[in-house]
Amino acid sequence: MAQRRAPRARSRRCTAAVLSAFGLALASACAADPGPPPLIEPEERTAAPESTSNEETTTSAEEQPSGRRQVQVALDPVRAGFNPHLAGDESAVVQGIADLVLPSAVRADGTTDPTLFEGVSQLALSPAAFTVRYVIKPEAQWSDGTPITGADFTYLWRGMTTTAGAIEPAGYRAIADIRVSGQGGKVVDVDFAQPFPQWRLLFRHLLPSHLLAPDAGDFAYALRNTVPASAGRYQVRSVDRPHGTVTLHRNDRYWGDDPATIDVITLVTARETTQIADQLRSRQLAFADLAPQDSTTDVLGLVPGLETRTYTGPRTLGATISATSGLDAEARSEVRSLIDVPALAHIAARRSADLDVATPAPTSTPATTAATGAPELATLRALAVKGKTLRVAADAADPAASAAAKSLVDMLNRSGVAARVLSNDVPAIAGRGLPDGDVDVLVGWRLESGTAASLAGRIACPPDAARAGNLSGYCTAANDALASSILAGDIPQAQAQALVDDVEQQQALWVPVLHETRVAASTGVVTAAGAPPGAWPGGLSSAATWRMGDTVGRRTLISEEDL
Repeated sequence: MAQRRAPRARSRRCTAAVLSAFGLALASACAADPGPPPLIEPEERTAAPESTSNEETTTSAEEQPSGRRQVQVALDPVRAGFNPHLAGDESAVVQGIADLVLPSAVRADGTTDPTLFEGVSQLALSPAAFTVRYVIKPEAQWSDGTPITGADFTYLWRGMTTTAGAIEPAGYRAIADIRVSGQGGKVVDVDFAQPFPQWRLLFRHLLPSHLLAPDAGDFAYALRNTVPASAGRYQVRSVDRPHGTVTLHRNDRYWGDDPATIDVITLVTARETTQIADQLRSRQLAFADLAPQDSTTDVLGLVPGLETRTYTGPRTLGATISATSGLDAEARSEVRSLIDVPALAHIAARRSADLDVATPAPTSTPATTAATGAPELATLRALAVKGKTLRVAADAADPAASAAAKSLVDMLNRSGVAARVLSNDVPAIAGRGLPDGDVDVLVGWRLESGTAASLAGRIACPPDAARAGNLSGYCTAANDALASSILAGDIPQAQAQALVDDVEQQQALWVPVLHETRVAASTGVVTAAGAPPGAWPGGLSSAATWRMGDTVGRRTLISEEDL
């Protein structure tokens, strides 16, 4: 929940002129001045509260602050929850919000965050393969005043290793134990059961364990409606799903030396291209980052003074074919042969322009019948005689995945293979449908980070109760050993990528369909700190460094000392 305590008064009074031709409320703000964190030991954590409804996390327009530095940004909608560690929640906007509100052991460049830690080091002696000690700064705290402690590390570790649909859990599975000590639980010893050179990439986006269940049993749904506390430069103030807005306020409990300079960032759902263009043209929007429609790049490219960029996102939409639902390698290959990738890509994206269709690796063509030239599909037809109907699942909240799944079922049925659609959320599909063998094909997005944990997780043998990373469930001793070698850094990344791709190709486990394409547009109203006026501000993740930029017809704010 948002903290309503007013910041302590500063010795220097801040004033500003609100001078804007673009409809943005602009006023200078004092630097963040966090109060002292209360002394709360890790064992004082309470169980997770009941999830709040949308109404409880919504703030009306009358409650919005006035006379503060504010910008609006247009983004894709948050369709599920706000947990960046879950495949069902993960998206560009959720990752951007997480970068602004959640603390991380690692920064975007892969280095340790000095704002959070007094020190991070590998210990000379360890009860396991090796131990990493994190010493959290005493002043590091959540937005409700609760200190960040080792309990937050433990919660994330438990959630990542026990929750179906977690993203890249292999690195967390390499952990044998987490030991918390020191005053206030600020010393965290992480014992690893096996070598893992990329351990620095772990513990990104810690969650506020003091507001969640101690055993992380709520990990799949705890952030369904909001992020209940922040330890970044911003905090989630309100979520209004009916109106498609998420409001972020500057976190005045942030303890770092460089707090955010913009007080309020309102994220609004990007809808029609013409509407977004109008709002950018009038500077009602400072920035936009969205999945394009057919005419998006053409329309935005004509707006005067607007800088646009088209880029490839880190996700790929594709079909995972289960190895645990009764389909052997031959049957999976026959299913793969019936997938019209270009058609599914067009249907899922609902556009023809800016379409990055995936190019699957070459496959052998099934034998065809002499009479019609159609694939024989001998294995699938034999299963059909036994009453087998292929079940194609997709996240009901994901329109691209759902559209592709429905059309894939039509493709299968048209070829004489009985199939039907199953719609549910990803935790339910990954936690019950896949392990129980009730899902034959899952259509959804996969994050393609290329890290050792990502590659190893795709072929490691996952516990059935926590199907993640390796959603197909394909498991052999050889592949599990290969996953361990990749995680240990024994295989160069390029070679590891090729080996994992080959396993999925040979066993017909994954069919890529569509690579994510995004379009970003900047009006110049905001720019990166230290950059010249009008410079590209970066994406939402960089908003903590944004400042109001000088543009034509608009003056920057001035303090009394400048008058």
